[in-house]
Amino acid sequence: MFSVPAGRLSDALIALSEQADISIAITDPRLDSLRTRGIEGRYELSDALRKLLAGSGYGFVFVDARTVRLVRQAPPKHPAVPPPVRSAPAAEGSGPDILVTATKQRLGLLAYPASISVVEPQRTELARAGGQGTGFILGKLPQLSSTNLGPGRNKLFIRGIADSSFNGTSQATISQYLGETRLIYSAPDPDLALYDVARVEVLEGPQGTLYGAGTLGGIIRLVPNVPDLNASELDLSAGVRATQDGAPGGDGAVISNVPLVKGKLALRGVAYQSIEGGYIDDAERGLRDINRNKTSGFRANLRWQPDMAWTADLLVLSQDIASRDGQYTLRGEPDLVRRSAIAQPFDNDYRLADLTVRRDWGGLQFVSATGYADHSIGSTFDATPAGAGAAPVQFTEEVNVRLLSHETRLSGGWGGSGTWLVGLGLLHNDDRVVRRLGPPGALDLLTSLSNATLDLAVFGEAGMPVTSNLVLTLGGRLSYVRQTSEFTGQMASEDYEPVRTQKRFLPSAALSWTPGAGMLIYGRFQQGYRPGALQVSGSSNSQTAERFGADRISTIEAGLRFGMEEGSHLTGSISASLAQWRDVQADLVGLDGLPYIANIGTGRVRNLAFSLAWRPRNFLSFEAAGFLNSSDLSRPAPNFADTTDRDLPNIADEGWRVAAKYDRAMSWVQLTLDAAVRYVGHSKLAIRAPFALGQGRYYDVSTGARLGFGKWGVALDLDNVLNTRANTFAFGNPFSVADGLQQTPMRPRSIRIGFDASF
Repeated sequence: MFSVPAGRLSDALIALSEQADISIAITDPRLDSLRTRGIEGRYELSDALRKLLAGSGYGFVFVDARTVRLVRQAPPKHPAVPPPVRSAPAAEGSGPDILVTATKQRLGLLAYPASISVVEPQRTELARAGGQGTGFILGKLPQLSSTNLGPGRNKLFIRGIADSSFNGTSQATISQYLGETRLIYSAPDPDLALYDVARVEVLEGPQGTLYGAGTLGGIIRLVPNVPDLNASELDLSAGVRATQDGAPGGDGAVISNVPLVKGKLALRGVAYQSIEGGYIDDAERGLRDINRNKTSGFRANLRWQPDMAWTADLLVLSQDIASRDGQYTLRGEPDLVRRSAIAQPFDNDYRLADLTVRRDWGGLQFVSATGYADHSIGSTFDATPAGAGAAPVQFTEEVNVRLLSHETRLSGGWGGSGTWLVGLGLLHNDDRVVRRLGPPGALDLLTSLSNATLDLAVFGEAGMPVTSNLVLTLGGRLSYVRQTSEFTGQMASEDYEPVRTQKRFLPSAALSWTPGAGMLIYGRFQQGYRPGALQVSGSSNSQTAERFGADRISTIEAGLRFGMEEGSHLTGSISASLAQWRDVQADLVGLDGLPYIANIGTGRVRNLAFSLAWRPRNFLSFEAAGFLNSSDLSRPAPNFADTTDRDLPNIADEGWRVAAKYDRAMSWVQLTLDAAVRYVGHSKLAIRAPFALGQGRYYDVSTGARLGFGKWGVALDLDNVLNTRANTFAFGNPFSVADGLQQTPMRPRSIRIGFDASF
């Protein structure tokens, strides 16, 4: 999305370089005498440059992925903006259009030597999604997988790097970001609704050099649309959803952009709410459609740009997810039915404040980002013993996480295509866990524990040209980690170790070769780690704690990307990776249903993935992507030596997705038709009986259409077309999962009718 006002061409090019995060060499004083009409809206970078330069007598070429050089063609006939019919043709741009800002060096797809996926949804596509969060991304990228406990309580995995299917206090295997700010450390996916998002970048891991601990599988970065300093905007969307054999639902969102001081200060905000009707019945309590979910929230971004070089963004975000009950069923009961003695609600409340300051000196970029997140998660499970007439027993867990993160970095270029980056980071995560068990209304305290982690780091990376088309990239991160754990109002054993420190160095190396136009061949080595976890056992009066060692992963990867040149109708990638994962940490549950943590051993993960995108006509496109995955616990820890099925949990052995889209203006209406088929292969809930339960092997088919009438449109979307009842996830309640009867079906066939408008 670009917003460049009409005026001097030199000023417009500076504004474009800031908005696109590129460097444009503007040294010719004649540019000050030329004028441009400006641009407003969503454009590919090459198209935006052509529109600004049209009729000026200048073209452009990409020197590298983030640097543009203007090319003088013929002197312009007039200093004023010429009529469109007199526009001189601009030179064809060369180089990638998509700049991957998650690399922190503004590298393009043709320069980044590792696996990456970029999703750039249109505004109307997000409106049709009806407030979906991570589920929208999962539907696009087969390499991204998740548990399926319900909205706001899932764990995400990338490229087969999965520690366990159970939630706990250990650090996640991936990291999530909103812009420059880290969202989570030791918490489940907050599942932020993807309204007003420009793109999603998924960098496959490890990403230890750039992002530090907890990036074994990679990172997911949400890039929101930034405030427009010059134009007002109002977007509306709403929809109603009907679910077969379930309750209705609906969604609505308002997005607005208001310039407060034109060209200097603007406010952009979004407010939304969605309700997913339940579709599971409880036979024991005589209730229908118990698993209703409600999501509501807002996000506001205040941007101040005192000049073309400095930019400051202040962002605040709030989202609440409330689930009335779990979304699992039981084998042996009728379709979409289970039995439970009590309700099992869940809440995920997320708050974030973030300040990001940027300065661009042309070839040198400065970024400083500070964020503070407050995350509250509440879970209730039915712990009633099996057997007729047993009195109800309730288990509750309350988790409060406070995360402070800061990063300051400088980046630039040298030697033509060379790049460099240096930075420092600070992270402080404090999570407090309180668990209770007992009769409803009279719960006894099990555990009250506080864990604090301080992570200080310096990091750097440099891309060094070896030849004109061969680049060597080297990097490293040095971290100091201090962990403090304490029991709140409880007694600890004498051998309890409250504080532990450790230092880590994570190296990285990559070699990238561009043998021809739009083609990249690369190899990469990268490491990642997690600093450790704490297992607690005993009663509330006498607690014992055992620390588990850090786990560390080393990955080698090779890959190919092609079709990155301008005008290519076919683009794609293929990659292969091998990961060695030492002392794997895992959140587990015992036969009594209570959570604990263990180092389960050393594992290997082998992965082969591909993606293709073909656009035979401007209005017609096809996509295909898939993977094969093989993972195993090659050397189990002594306590897990009896493990018979050593496949790592929750990662399918294979998966793929194919999709097609038709989007064409027909007379006075814009017609959009799309369809997708996704297959999720077989996986296991856990590595050890009785929890090694099968799941997966299902197809997810969706289709939809939209009619656009200028500024507004109507859409109809159909999900789970086959109305499959396949078991997506074999877990819903830790206190009875060992019985092997739980399963989590997909939402039944549902239809959504939606409306959207833009002013």
